[in-house]
Amino acid sequence: MIVYEGCHFGEKGHRACYGFANFSVVPHFHRSNELLYVEEGNMRAETDGRTFWLGAGDLLLVLPYEIHAYETQGPSKCQVAVFSPDYLSEFSAMGTKYALENPVISLGKEAAEFMRFSLLGNQENIWMSKAFLYYVAGRLEMETRVVPRRRERTDLLHNILLYIQENFQQEISLSSMALSLGYSPVYCSRYLNQTVNQSFAELVNRHRISYGAYLLEHTEDTVSDIAFACGYSAIRSFNRNFKALEGVTPREYRNGARSAL
Repeated sequence: MIVYEGCHFGEKGHRACYGFANFSVVPHFHRSNELLYVEEGNMRAETDGRTFWLGAGDLLLVLPYEIHAYETQGPSKCQVAVFSPDYLSEFSAMGTKYALENPVISLGKEAAEFMRFSLLGNQENIWMSKAFLYYVAGRLEMETRVVPRRRERTDLLHNILLYIQENFQQEISLSSMALSLGYSPVYCSRYLNQTVNQSFAELVNRHRISYGAYLLEHTEDTVSDIAFACGYSAIRSFNRNFKALEGVTPREYRNGARSAL
């Protein structure tokens, strides 16, 4: 089963960094870019149906909606940075039809120190973070090439997610999505259940609620305005779905986010 991470919705300016020891994760995907840097040991990464072996000092870039998984090969330490598409807009847009033939580069000591300062350690300075990410993009442009994405069953999942991303703020349905992509609603429903173990409605709700959580935390908009901005026609539906997925009401979520500051 493939896991959709709604927590990494990819809202403009979003960035999250994590440090792990002996890190392994099942196949998953999200709307954000992801960077994996191996500090110690060895790891195996799978992305876009391909396998890459990483050692200490290697860095991997994952584009939005690329299905990827990691597995540690013995003791290891790594850093993971997840950042919204606007940090690398050109590379992010490329991911709809193309992939990087080899998305792995090796960082020297100075480049690794720059990464720790600008991306991992200096969370408030978006320009320094972008400076390092454009350095990565420049290295990849010189050292590899773009190739058409592998045309596998995951292409349909990619297209479904793009459809949801572009239309979740309005009224959409399984039938309208299937018609847009040229498939039958029955086939799409069965495909989603087999691939991600979720229905179309569940994916749409996760997308909407992830966006709503971001707005609650980062704006002063009212709950009703946020509900409509997320694509709900009634605030009751927003409240019900939000509590089902987040475990608290929208107002409780906002109060909790503020108290954590």
